[in-house]
Amino acid sequence: MIPSRDLAARFEAYADWRRRLSAGVSALHDWLAEQDLADAQVDLKIQQLLERLHQDKLIVAFVAEFSRGKSELINAIFFADFGQRLLPSSAGRTTMCPTELLYDGSRPPSIRLLPIETRLKDATVAEFKNYADEWVTFPLDLSSAEKMGEALSRVSQVKRVPVELARKYGLYGDGDDDILQALENGDEGTVDIPCWRHAVINFPHPLLQQGLVILDTPGLNAIGTEPELTLSLVPNAHAVLFVLAADTGVTKSDLDVWQHVVGDAGHKNHIAVLNKIDGLWDPLKTPGEIEREVRKQCAGVAATLDLDPMRVFPVSAQKGLV
Repeated sequence: MIPSRDLAARFEAYADWRRRLSAGVSALHDWLAEQDLADAQVDLKIQQLLERLHQDKLIVAFVAEFSRGKSELINAIFFADFGQRLLPSSAGRTTMCPTELLYDGSRPPSIRLLPIETRLKDATVAEFKNYADEWVTFPLDLSSAEKMGEALSRVSQVKRVPVELARKYGLYGDGDDDILQALENGDEGTVDIPCWRHAVINFPHPLLQQGLVILDTPGLNAIGTEPELTLSLVPNAHAVLFVLAADTGVTKSDLDVWQHVVGDAGHKNHIAVLNKIDGLWDPLKTPGEIEREVRKQCAGVAATLDLDPMRVFPVSAQKGLV
């Protein structure tokens, strides 16, 4: 894999290229104007090109079934300097709504949340991004890890509503295990649903400042309730990191996510990350035996997903965070 410092340097080079290209396009426009060669159509095309360069982002989607350590991996990459977990990362369903991690210099550090109630309105998440009043915004205090964690923990907030209302939101279908369990437990026809439909975290990490955008997706059940994820957001990402866990291997639900969300296994920008390999670090085995076991696991993942073995990377997000 590319070392983090090399990756940061490549992003910096990419950002510098965009700046130089923008300056060149602007200089060309000035020259055309001086020579009376510009008109309204040329001005519009130049403006569109400059806007596209300004907004150009590299989008990487993190996709996984729940409890695979996806949020822990994001914590290790972007929030390790705070010395603790900031995004919720524990056993079970933690990231309940799709979350974008990016940096927009025109906004202060913050987390913006789109209420789940917007699912009753006729607009996509992309369209709602143009409606600032629809979002609930909380500032991020970069000087306090505790306050940062408190703000970011909102992505996993849930609330209990009647099943009929959950049905109106489109948050479950007949046979949904969570709904059935709630009804069997005698909860008077109520069920927990996510409070938020989408989250956008604006955070000044060096990689994000260079134009990287991380899309953190929830598990298969939650993905299925938001068609925009499978129809546009994940397919349009420049790269997809499919996170698996060494302690479970590739399960049926993992395969469902891989086939229905990630899509074409032959795509060169699809990468599998085998997380939790620290579970294979057995003190009764030699380093060589452990290495062979890790390689065996990676080979098994590659074979199951029909993926080039060179695109399966073993990691321990938890040890990386530590």
